[in-house]
Amino acid sequence: MGAWGMGVFDDDTSCDLLYDAMDTDAGTFIAKAVGHKDSDYLEYDDCHEVIVSGAILDSLLVGTKYSHETEGYDDWLSKQDKSALSKYKEDIVSGLNLVLSDKSELNELWQENEEDYPTWKSNIEGIIANLRS
Repeated sequence: MGAWGMGVFDDDTSCDLLYDAMDTDAGTFIAKAVGHKDSDYLEYDDCHEVIVSGAILDSLLVGTKYSHETEGYDDWLSKQDKSALSKYKEDIVSGLNLVLSDKSELNELWQENEEDYPTWKSNIEGIIANLRS
């Protein structure tokens, strides 16, 4: 049974990406997502890469706690080197803004759900606000 929800880590794609992140270090994972900020259009999986990277960055630099069910994630997060990550903030924010634009497959899909879209969008806007602070 697949997971699908409004939270950052409430769906299978983002959960799978957490495991991918845990196979490397935060900087390497986030650096890959930074490349999406200049895309003409973000596909579904690319959107999730940006969102998960933003949440990881937010957790490490701001201390935001996100609900998740990924075993070992908190331990992995605590072992990450935060010193070189702030350089990614601006680019990840640009990517997150792109996720919320009309150039995003994920945003298009969420807009079809009029009831839950505002909550999903607010969650992404929260990451943006935290990274801008």
